[in-house]
Amino acid sequence: MVKKRTSFICSNCSYTAPKWLGRCPECGEWNTLEEKDETAIPKDNHRLFLSSPEAVFDHINDVSTVDSERIESGYKELDRILGGGIVKGSYNLISGHPGVGKSTLMLQAALEISRKCRVLYLSAEESVSQVKIRFERLAGKNGCGDLYLSNENNLDKLRAKLEEEQFDFLFCDSIQSVYSPSVPGIPGSVSQIKECAVKLLETAKRKNITVFVIGHVTKSGNIAGPMLLEHMVDSVLLFEGDPSLGYRVLRCSKNRFGPTDEIGIFTMTSTGLNEVENPSQFFLSDGSGSISGSALALILEGSRPFLIEVQSLATSSNLPQPRRVVTGIDSGRLAMITAVLEKRGDLYFSNFDLFTNVVGGLKLKTPAVDLPVAASLLSSLFNIAIPMSTAFVGELGLGGEIREVPGLEIMLREGSRLGLKKIYAPAGRTKIKKNDKTEIVRINSIFDIIEEIRSMNIFDN
Repeated sequence: MVKKRTSFICSNCSYTAPKWLGRCPECGEWNTLEEKDETAIPKDNHRLFLSSPEAVFDHINDVSTVDSERIESGYKELDRILGGGIVKGSYNLISGHPGVGKSTLMLQAALEISRKCRVLYLSAEESVSQVKIRFERLAGKNGCGDLYLSNENNLDKLRAKLEEEQFDFLFCDSIQSVYSPSVPGIPGSVSQIKECAVKLLETAKRKNITVFVIGHVTKSGNIAGPMLLEHMVDSVLLFEGDPSLGYRVLRCSKNRFGPTDEIGIFTMTSTGLNEVENPSQFFLSDGSGSISGSALALILEGSRPFLIEVQSLATSSNLPQPRRVVTGIDSGRLAMITAVLEKRGDLYFSNFDLFTNVVGGLKLKTPAVDLPVAASLLSSLFNIAIPMSTAFVGELGLGGEIREVPGLEIMLREGSRLGLKKIYAPAGRTKIKKNDKTEIVRINSIFDIIEEIRSMNIFDN
């Protein structure tokens, strides 16, 4: 006979303790630890594919991919991120800060998809009448297609209904607001999120329903709940953007059916989200002339090159520890760039307050922004304006050398298309076709760019 083993699990954060405690050591809540029999066999069967009671091995040549076709969402930005469209039967998670537009994006996608597929939109945070008001505002004169609404937050009842009726798409807003009665805990607790995520996965794969789940984030910006949720889904979409700004950036941090380095750019308007077709013009400032401390950067996000403006301000400081304020790039990267300029370029920033900002609030992680940031710092330090028809691209090494970055030829071609007169790029192996409109200046080290900026005259270009 198997000896009974018990443990105590917090219904709020799923902390496990060997004995009962009045207060959970993990989340600090009182009277939330409940006894659980570890030797008990779970009643629910979470097998995803129940076609055979025994294990089956299929040869790869015999496996059909008919059910894995892609469906267009009606938004090119969303389709690009997902690898060319939404894979049928996929399980997708989208998250972002409150007010960024997660629900708006899902509402608009559900509207477009409902015109060719049967869609169920589950909003456990609003009544169906409130959701209908939002749909009518976004739909306008086009109207809705084959679209159904529900505010049922009992996931077991919802899954039972899905057994009777077949839907092609299910939008769940949000995973933190639904619950399963078979698991103790309030909606949004770790145990509930785990159970609901597994049951939605089982429904998506067995019924071949494409599922989009909205997830909330914590104060630190991470997806609320267990990491199991991100491991379980097929794609994780992150919706970024300051609610006070007009733009939104959709990133993909995980994608089993496509790339993870693509981004989509939207603008928030009174009638919903609109796609940005030309991000280069969107992220450039509206200033009529060049100013010191401003430099144009050529970057590549996935397969999409565009121009963005980087601004820096170096001003003398009386503080014992000068300030370093950075927006849009990693603060450690700015520290590395200034250290290289001081060590290799014989310049001094230790007595200056430094402020660096990416225009538009876009967050950049690519090393191609190193040279533009260095150029903007030098421009501010020397008080020399860089012409707005000049751009920079390249990675800065610790030895002061300028290194090539992936997709250099694509970025240079985009710069020429946008009408740039001069582009400073690393001197490397990449062969670049000559262009009569754009001059490509190949540089080897930080010394070259220092001399170039010192000799710049805004009236030259």
